[in-house]
Amino acid sequence: MRDDAVPLVVDLDGTLLKSDLLWEGLASLLTRRPIALLRVIGYLPRGRAAVKTLVARESGIGAPDVPLNPRVVELIQQARAEGRTVVIASAAHESQLNELGESLGADSVWGSDIGTNLSGRAKLAKIQQRFPEFDYVGNSGADLPLWRAARRAISFSPGYATLWRARRARPDLVVINQERGRWRSALRALRPHQWAKNTLMFLPAVAAHLQPTLPLALRLIAGFAAFSALASAGYLLNDIADLSADRAHPVKRHRALAAGDLSIPSAILMAFVLLLASVALGWALSATFAGLLGLYFALAMVYSWRLKALLVLDVITLATLYTMRIIAGAALADVPLSRWFLVFSVFFFFSLALVKRVVELDAVRARNREKVSGRDYRLEDIPVLIALGAAAAAASALVYCLYISGDDVLRLYSNPDWLWLGLPLFLYWIAR
Repeated sequence: MRDDAVPLVVDLDGTLLKSDLLWEGLASLLTRRPIALLRVIGYLPRGRAAVKTLVARESGIGAPDVPLNPRVVELIQQARAEGRTVVIASAAHESQLNELGESLGADSVWGSDIGTNLSGRAKLAKIQQRFPEFDYVGNSGADLPLWRAARRAISFSPGYATLWRARRARPDLVVINQERGRWRSALRALRPHQWAKNTLMFLPAVAAHLQPTLPLALRLIAGFAAFSALASAGYLLNDIADLSADRAHPVKRHRALAAGDLSIPSAILMAFVLLLASVALGWALSATFAGLLGLYFALAMVYSWRLKALLVLDVITLATLYTMRIIAGAALADVPLSRWFLVFSVFFFFSLALVKRVVELDAVRARNREKVSGRDYRLEDIPVLIALGAAAAAASALVYCLYISGDDVLRLYSNPDWLWLGLPLFLYWIAR
């Protein structure tokens, strides 16, 4: 058969799409309609095809909602230019595929229905009913029967185990790797640059003028590691919850999960491991610190799944989460936390959280939109947010002044008048 007469059959999940529609649908239900997950559980005895049908119907997630793999799109465009038949054959539910097939100019789009899960041998049987020869592009172990039968076998960024098995079945397998490596994408999803926030844990020990010792340093460093692991687990789960909103954001759409560079199952596994490591390390340090870790994580999850969409309550929660880092540091260093320090932190971080919302609204205004995706803020809220932020910043400066004017400061500073030099610098910084 001539090359231009051989159809190109392309898998969808993980191949043409940079994610899996079933996992995308489950993530959407978990964050937006968690009650619907109970129905999904009830459908499990009916089989995978029935579950996919339910998730597709309840979630409303379709192929156009997920990023495409540009290198696979190029293969499709090349095949169309050569006059070849292009078929998208997926185990995803058929209702999720039609719009994508039309946009890419595919000749046929096949998907699962309530009675058939179009994967593996079922997919191969349907292809062979139509085409005696075909080229196939896939990515997973379920595609092994199709690679064996295909005239030309192509794999997009397979896992190590899948690649080993596929090479044994088809030594001539053509492998196309994704642009970003898995490890690099996984590290990026942890947001290590955000770990700098956890240095707030060191402030209580510094403010209390504790004598630096090796045991104290090791204890604080271990606490920092536990908090960083916990925060990264939270970031991963937050990114799963925010997939739709992040993909609509000009900057956040480049995050590993939103861009499809990291799979949802991998992110869940990473979050679980990090959470276990954080709890184990925190418990080894102290029960109080472990309890604060748990409280922080619970509040962070409530924020990610609900509070972040509520006006003003979201910034109050952010300020609380920042302040909890300081409280955890005080518990770890075993020093009493100054009420002045605590009140200053609340006002200061409340101001920073409001600034963050104003910056987001400025970005929205630059794109000629009215509100922040996934938030309850609109452009008309900017003056109010600026006023609240300025008031909170001024309140933190006032608390600083009251502290260095009172008697409590004499317990740590023999000549506290020098602290007044920090006030104009602080005022200048917050005014900017």
